[in-house]
Amino acid sequence: MTDDHALLRRLRHAGSRVLTTVGNLATPVDRPARSESGVSTLVATVTVVSSVLFLLIMLVTWLTR
Repeated sequence: MTDDHALLRRLRHAGSRVLTTVGNLATPVDRPARSESGVSTLVATVTVVSSVLFLLIMLVTWLTR
């Protein structure tokens, strides 16, 4: 169970660094830091949307065969 927590911590840290890097490249101005709940909401939204899109593509592929 400790390994799961360490993996999740590393993934959150990596995700935070990616968001910070992309944000700095997109808008190189000072802005308020992202809150933990804001990042979690963003990750959850992207995950849900990509999952639904993937399932829809699979459904369309299955229906056309």
